[in-house]
Amino acid sequence: MNDKEHHMSGSKRPSSTPSQVRQARVWIIIAVIGVMLMVLAFNPWRSTGGTATGSASASSSATSSGHPSKKVRNGTLEQQAATMFTGDAESIADEVRELLNAPEDSNVDTLSNLLYRHDHRDLAEASDLYDAIGSERPVERVRALARQWYPQAMRAAIDARLDDLESALSGAGRAADRLDRLGSADASCKSLRGAYETAKSLVNGKSQDYDALTKAQQDLTSATSGCAASLEGDQLTKVFGQAQGSTDGTDGGDGR
Repeated sequence: MNDKEHHMSGSKRPSSTPSQVRQARVWIIIAVIGVMLMVLAFNPWRSTGGTATGSASASSSATSSGHPSKKVRNGTLEQQAATMFTGDAESIADEVRELLNAPEDSNVDTLSNLLYRHDHRDLAEASDLYDAIGSERPVERVRALARQWYPQAMRAAIDARLDDLESALSGAGRAADRLDRLGSADASCKSLRGAYETAKSLVNGKSQDYDALTKAQQDLTSATSGCAASLEGDQLTKVFGQAQGSTDGTDGGDGR
């Protein structure tokens, strides 16, 4: 091997430029947030005026901010449905639409988008119910269909929230463990451990509380994306790993 070859083979990899570092950081944040945020499909039932006051919760109503109010529905889903949808066909349609649009202005899917994404299109569109309304069927028939739709939609939504939370636990748990080991004092990351533990408890217990599952998903998404956005350079990589597309066979974190 001549001197030139020796010099080339022993040379170090050029250091990253500031532009490359910034670009890598952006991709890491995008990857982290992308894992946590669900794709929001087009919602055909979104109302065009005012804020929804209904609820997509099996246990309580939800405000437009996505957080539960103090109105509690007791009993099984069928028992809850039996006390709902008491008005005329138009008010029943509005009540179902409000349920499908909740939680509004949130960082997680509305009920309708959640059902769409988990392949429950008929429930996401309340097809039988709205067909009956469009055909001007008697209000008794419309009410019966609404009370049949509600427990079916909520059970499917509960399973979907559980599935989403379970999918997010692995990455969130690794990040929380790494933060603990690194002793990060970043205020934006302090909520991640608690959000992870709450979500994990609900998933392990197979919770049937839709409202609690929705709030846990909101909190975990906020904690993860907020923490990722607050970290810089190597610290971000150590906690959340490398951006998608890494070729080194690891997630690029601290190796654990």
